[in-house]
Amino acid sequence: MKKYLIIEFSILLSLVVLLLLISIIFPYLYNQSILNQSFNINNPKVVLSANPPSASTIIYASNGEVIGKIYNSEMQGYNYVKNKSLYQNKSILYHLINIPPYASNPDVLYLAIKMKKYILDVLVNNKTINKSEYTQAINNFDKPYFDVIHTPFFTEYTMNKLMQNYQKYVLAGNLKVYTTVSPQWNTIAQNIVTQDIQKYIIPVGGSEASFVADNPKNGAIIAMIGGGNYSQEQLNMADVPLQQGSAMKPLIYVKAFEMGYSPLTQIDDAPVSYGNYSPTDYEGYTVGWVSIDRAINQSINIPAIKMFARIGYQNGLNMVQKLGLNLNTNIFYGLPLILGDAGVPIVRMVGAYNALNNGGYYAQSTPFQKIVFNNNTIFNLDKITPKRVITANAAAEMDQVLGDTALKQPLYGTHTYYYSIQGRPYGSKDGTSNGPRDITDYEFIPQITVGVWAGNINNALMSQNAVGAFQTGPIAHSFIMDYIQQNNLPVINYPTPTLPTLNSTTSTIP
Repeated sequence: MKKYLIIEFSILLSLVVLLLLISIIFPYLYNQSILNQSFNINNPKVVLSANPPSASTIIYASNGEVIGKIYNSEMQGYNYVKNKSLYQNKSILYHLINIPPYASNPDVLYLAIKMKKYILDVLVNNKTINKSEYTQAINNFDKPYFDVIHTPFFTEYTMNKLMQNYQKYVLAGNLKVYTTVSPQWNTIAQNIVTQDIQKYIIPVGGSEASFVADNPKNGAIIAMIGGGNYSQEQLNMADVPLQQGSAMKPLIYVKAFEMGYSPLTQIDDAPVSYGNYSPTDYEGYTVGWVSIDRAINQSINIPAIKMFARIGYQNGLNMVQKLGLNLNTNIFYGLPLILGDAGVPIVRMVGAYNALNNGGYYAQSTPFQKIVFNNNTIFNLDKITPKRVITANAAAEMDQVLGDTALKQPLYGTHTYYYSIQGRPYGSKDGTSNGPRDITDYEFIPQITVGVWAGNINNALMSQNAVGAFQTGPIAHSFIMDYIQQNNLPVINYPTPTLPTLNSTTSTIP
């Protein structure tokens, strides 16, 4: 009897083991079968070929080179077919999350979404992902597939702008985008930024820099660098809101020039309080009566605050909004706005400086030269007329102020080399935020406007030796020098301003 019980137990144990094996092996084989059948290239129910699908959008550089492509969800299906290994680990999330709710082929869309749900179920059941990641991946269906080929920071910026402003055309497909970027100058800019991060930025506790160069006449972005190395850090710091420091001052002071004050107007650099706010100068001491042109070039804070209070907060805010800074109208920035306390991306600041550089005509920075949809042009930069936002004389006065190297000399010493080119009009203004956390610099000649930022992506402070003039100035100056020499640019002079009657002899601000 005992012998039979042992045999029965052995049989039962064998059946249990067999059932366990079946429960493990069968789902695996079934899963693999589903994967293979669903994304079999030869499956007549699925219109997927061995070749990649056509891009819905092709993006070109100014020289005709293809720098990027955008695909709809057909590319997701193609990637699944070609990369079965994607199913084996958590990296599948980065592909699943980009399946959008649209496709020119509805069968592919249905299959892609069905497959996404199936794979996510497998991953969460196997505890490869948690429920929170599962829910996030299920709900995120809204991004097309981007293929960045060249000029990566600029190309990604262009793709994002397309999705913001021309999404319906991207989704419809057959879109051709001709951009303003010069691959040659973008490469030169990238090399300068990468080299100068090591030379100027890292020694003062920074780690990154970004760069934008515009044609001031139409805002065409010639080069855009978002950081030292795209392969290591994809965050485009040229398009991130950052404190601008004193680089904001000319954009509000120019309103004072419009209202009749002149570069010679005297302001008392003496302590002052506005309610609970008592501004201080960066150096920690005051210098008495100064002219506006000296206050701007030597970045003296208290005169800027007094001037802003005199012309009125709303007048100054309206000016920077006309210059394209796109500040949040629900936020009251107060008088510290003129000291650069509001976060603004350098790509927008370069657009604002375009107006100072272009006689008061504002040309917003743009990556688009022409956009063609189904052989119809829906955007053409050549058809856009810059809008006057600053009076001609006020712009000419500010150009004269920002080009006064002699007034910069007492503060910047030998570093004024980076703010002039002998025999050529050259405007500049740098900025250093509290900390310092962000340092910026804007430089221009009539043919080009350049902006540079440096700092740390994690907002870590730099050393007290970090100053816009000393670290970012060399980057802007090097690029402009190369641009002048290689293009053999002629010397163009700015208009000579006419000083108003309200000048230093009749107007002082205590």
